[in-house]
Amino acid sequence: MSDDIRWSITDPLGNKIVLKNSTFDEHIIGDHGDKDGEFRKMLEPSAQLVLASPSAIIKDGTRKIYYDLIALEQRPEIKIRILKVVVEDNGEIVTWTLQRKGDSIPGGELIYGTRVYYLPS
Repeated sequence: MSDDIRWSITDPLGNKIVLKNSTFDEHIIGDHGDKDGEFRKMLEPSAQLVLASPSAIIKDGTRKIYYDLIALEQRPEIKIRILKVVVEDNGEIVTWTLQRKGDSIPGGELIYGTRVYYLPS
């Protein structure tokens, strides 16, 4: 494994996906403030789970976007959010982000879905 590879995982379609240390340090964590960067570090194990077992994968140009729900315990309540992991066609992770609402991806194509009901227009 390359020195720059933080970890790799295989998605349900058999694609190998890698997270580079440089991407993690410089973009996923580094492009954000201290508080957001720490929160994104906390999401790393969840990002791995989303890649291994997503609810949906959307193909968008040269990228695949992996989605699943996660629960955030923020007492006195629990918040349900969408974790989105963006991966280039070459298998390199670009970023991950937590969303309050779903996406609208013009021209996107659902290429994998479990627990997702596809309603064509």
